[in-house]
Amino acid sequence: MRTFLWALSLLSLLGWMACTPRNAGPISGGPRPNQPGPGKPSPVDTVRWTTPPGGKPPIGNPGTGGNNSGKLPGNGASYNIALLLPFVSNSGETVNEKSKPALEFYAGAKVALQQLSEETRINYVVDVLDTKIQDAEFQQVLANPRVAKAQVLIGPIRSSHVTLAAEWAKSRKKILISPETPNAGLVSQFPGFIQINPSLRSHCAAITAYVRRNHGADQVTLICREKERDRLPYFQESNSAYGGGNLRELVLPDATVNFDKIDLKPYFKPGKTSVFILPTWSSQDFVMAFMRKLKTQKGNAKVEVYGMPQWANFESIEPDYLSLLNVHISAGRYVDHSTEEVRAFEQEYYLQTGTIPTPDAYNGYDVMLFCGRQLANYGLAFPEKSAGANWRGIQSRGKMSRVSASANTSADHPEAYDYLENTGVFILRYGLKGYEPAY
Repeated sequence: MRTFLWALSLLSLLGWMACTPRNAGPISGGPRPNQPGPGKPSPVDTVRWTTPPGGKPPIGNPGTGGNNSGKLPGNGASYNIALLLPFVSNSGETVNEKSKPALEFYAGAKVALQQLSEETRINYVVDVLDTKIQDAEFQQVLANPRVAKAQVLIGPIRSSHVTLAAEWAKSRKKILISPETPNAGLVSQFPGFIQINPSLRSHCAAITAYVRRNHGADQVTLICREKERDRLPYFQESNSAYGGGNLRELVLPDATVNFDKIDLKPYFKPGKTSVFILPTWSSQDFVMAFMRKLKTQKGNAKVEVYGMPQWANFESIEPDYLSLLNVHISAGRYVDHSTEEVRAFEQEYYLQTGTIPTPDAYNGYDVMLFCGRQLANYGLAFPEKSAGANWRGIQSRGKMSRVSASANTSADHPEAYDYLENTGVFILRYGLKGYEPAY
């Protein structure tokens, strides 16, 4: 039954994408058909979200931007938002598997828009466009008049598309929110660019900060293969703020498949916890080989192992190793299903789609709610106002930090930064219920 409902919900979303209710009233406004002409970009979905008369004020949640004053944020202004996602749509009635992440993100964003219509005095006009796959196809999307009209762009997903969108948005003084792509250095000198997903540098910094709050530098060893060596400076740079010298490093040949000839005992700290950090994610076999060796050599020594988010999806690592070796991983997102806000979203999402939300759905909800609330509070100046601010979604948390990655920015001119990045990273510890927050 769930599969049947899920297929129906996806097909209904695809059907809605082919409609264009440009003059819809509040949420209940119905769609009207709009068929594209030959050679034009794919159909788009446009919904105008307005504040219903007598709307009740939001329930304030710490760090979410809600308020309890009884006065709704916003001044009744109207903002145009373009949602750029790879739906990979076609004229058939079947759902392309590649479409599902975009459809789930879109469905989560729709729940957020409904909530925003109740808690702000803002009109949100959202155009949803299919970015397709190829760069040439995406260039045609950027030429769409509705994208030109948008003041804020959310998406796209592919790195090459983000680069193209950033160049386009920067030259036109638009705001661009990247909801997924976590790459560092995609843009420069573009303060209107906001990266929601923390970069590798942020993950390394978060692991280092957590470890150094509890252990000395001489207790920590970085382990990787030669091809991963370029990740180590991220840890060493973050470590420099805590003093005590550099972290130890063990760099192995790329061909390393086991640790049979590698002695880990010199990296143990007698009488203290020995910490091992592996910034690797491409080989489950390499990680498992390390854990086997560590288990055989640790004896009664206390150890902790830190890895990357991808470890949560590793299937060849036995749970006993994860528990025995006190394995931690970093994560840009974590959902606490016991909270009232999460349960409310899950219930509403199920009512609208007939299925439970996925990580992409949570992300769509978080990103749209962040964008809408910031527009209500600060208008189009919200990127500048967001710099340095803490924020929290139902699966994301953190601080919008200024990133200075180009030669044109420096510590002498902190106001001249390249873009904003959410640097909030969870540290998850493996326990009886799987990975749960340690910080």
